[in-house]
Amino acid sequence: MSEITANYDETWKEAIGDYFESFLIFFYPEIHQQIDWQKTPISLDKELEQITASAETEKRYADKLYKVWLLNGQEIWILIHIEIQSQYDKEFPLRMFIYNYRAFDLYHQPVISLAILGDETKSWRPNSYQYGLGKSQLKLDFSIVKLLDYSEEELLESNNIFAIVVMAHLKTKATTSNLTAREQWKWTLTRLLYEKGYNRKQIVDLYKVIDLMMSLSQDLQLSFEQKLTKYQEERKMPLLSNIERRAWEKGEQKGAKETCQQNIIDLLKARFNTLPESLITTIKNFDDLAFLKQLHLTTITVNSLAEFEQLIHQNRTNSGS
Repeated sequence: MSEITANYDETWKEAIGDYFESFLIFFYPEIHQQIDWQKTPISLDKELEQITASAETEKRYADKLYKVWLLNGQEIWILIHIEIQSQYDKEFPLRMFIYNYRAFDLYHQPVISLAILGDETKSWRPNSYQYGLGKSQLKLDFSIVKLLDYSEEELLESNNIFAIVVMAHLKTKATTSNLTAREQWKWTLTRLLYEKGYNRKQIVDLYKVIDLMMSLSQDLQLSFEQKLTKYQEERKMPLLSNIERRAWEKGEQKGAKETCQQNIIDLLKARFNTLPESLITTIKNFDDLAFLKQLHLTTITVNSLAEFEQLIHQNRTNSGS
């Protein structure tokens, strides 16, 4: 059986992006109380990419960066890091330090670093990085939350949506070698979405988190979906209407298409240095994902831009467009 890979980073990033205030209320209430919520926080995705660009690692992390304003009018940046590794990582404190000072160095903004530790080692609790000699010392303290510290009872009692996210994370970790148990917990958490009184948007958003994070084998996923369908019919409340499901699937296909288009453009630029805007527009106008994938493979071996454009012309002629 092929390995089932849980999706932690994408789900955490989407949950924080959709419910940033709820995130701070749940994990860092003391910080939440100092923020002026009359001013909308700004997600700094481009700045975060610049800050983390030099990180040489194959590991994947869930990071978010926000600009907020405190009640005293001060502007600060909040750098959130979700550590999802399942083992001790000696480089983690250094990485927190590097991201913090790079943010200040690049943008000269005060940065508060927060970390959510989703690993399985209770004793691992890094919260600072320092170096120096004698009285010449430099130290960064950063605030951490350890997901293992939350009890099941505490999470079940909370109505904050991140209680569900934390439970999904912990139960996914705990059932790595027992997918049958994971399917049972996935079903339990999905039912909780209805029982806790969340609104429709919250139910749909949290279901996506649970469904993506708690990956199952094909047969167990089918069993889960059959239970969910029956449950929804009994409650006369579908989780996703047919229209919403098609829109979701269409969005996933659109993302794959745009990624493929950009890969072709980047590869052509790398091989031939520059691209005419007209050619870039032509590539972005192709909607057929299968053809785009074929074109991407061709891009690797094509000898010139003229040859590439000829391939596109032949495709249009053959398709009658």
